[in-house]
Amino acid sequence: MADKLGEILTTTLKAIELGKEEIFFIAETSRSETQRLTNELSQLKSDIIEIIRQVDFQVRTDRLMRQKLMEVSRAHQKHTEKDMIEAYANAKDAQVKLQLLQAQEVQLRKRRDDIEHALRQMNATIERAENLMTQICMAISLLQGGLEDSLQTQNHEQRLEMGLRVIKAQEEERRRVAREIHDGPAQTLANIVLRLEIAEKLLDLDPSKVKAELQDLKKLVRSNLQDIRRIIFNLRPMALDDLGIVPAISKYLENFQENYGIKCELRIEGREKRLLSAMEVALFRLIQEGMTNVAKHANSAKVDICLIFQDEWTIARIRDFGKGFEVNSAMIAPEEHFGLVGMRERVEMFSGRFSIQSTIGEGTTIELSIPSRLKGGTTT
Repeated sequence: MADKLGEILTTTLKAIELGKEEIFFIAETSRSETQRLTNELSQLKSDIIEIIRQVDFQVRTDRLMRQKLMEVSRAHQKHTEKDMIEAYANAKDAQVKLQLLQAQEVQLRKRRDDIEHALRQMNATIERAENLMTQICMAISLLQGGLEDSLQTQNHEQRLEMGLRVIKAQEEERRRVAREIHDGPAQTLANIVLRLEIAEKLLDLDPSKVKAELQDLKKLVRSNLQDIRRIIFNLRPMALDDLGIVPAISKYLENFQENYGIKCELRIEGREKRLLSAMEVALFRLIQEGMTNVAKHANSAKVDICLIFQDEWTIARIRDFGKGFEVNSAMIAPEEHFGLVGMRERVEMFSGRFSIQSTIGEGTTIELSIPSRLKGGTTT
């Protein structure tokens, strides 16, 4: 019986993996088509601007030609038959050209609207594919059963709930990194390939311009390298392992201040100490998520961050001075506040405490507390 169950499990996993590959292919195809449509849309918008300019010019020309024809018709005694025929022909040509340009403008606008609609559908497809990938990865992880060893002391319901939370956190992190790489280094690398092809053609057409192109490429590569280093730091800051939570957060806040132009002040209370590795990572991620919310939503010029080290608890307090929001409304509609919900869930995974205080027009304070040691364990 056990062998039969194992065989069924293996077959199921293979089928899910195959589905995962198909979904990945759909997502990648959609991304490629989205990029193509985006490029076409950009060109279309330029073409529409140009055709509008031509239509405006032709409207004035048409008006001028019709006025000229009316003048010739009124004073036909002063003009020859040739003048009248020429005036009529010019007015007719101007009218036909105007109608053609107006028809072309209508076609371009319709194509633009069609592409914008297609892009919305493509983005929805990509989002659905990413959600399915997350769910499939969670299903695979659960089927493979990677949590039993670390969660043996808990009952089945607790293990399942904790396992789902851990897997969800892992998949969300992977999704965040994948999106960051796709929107940053991946796009830049595609641009670098295109620029290299241009430089290759310039070698034959105008070698004198190749040097300037290579200098621009050098700047682009350096910028891309900085993006990759930033992603690596956000994924697992090396200072966190080597020096501890405070230096890691200090470095992160320096980068945050430089990237967003929001002044950050870090204050430490209590005697700084090392925590368990998992707790230091959790605390770093929580502060990172809180700061991301400030950058996206708070519209604040300054943020105060306070780390409080106590014997039993480690507390982080993030205070901004932005627009604030209705806390009760945020809790009623959590789908609009995924960042805050995710922070609360992370804190609850460590049996911690989480609170939000916000006043419209005055700012928001987020406070989270996690135990300085696990039950039955000690700090490092």
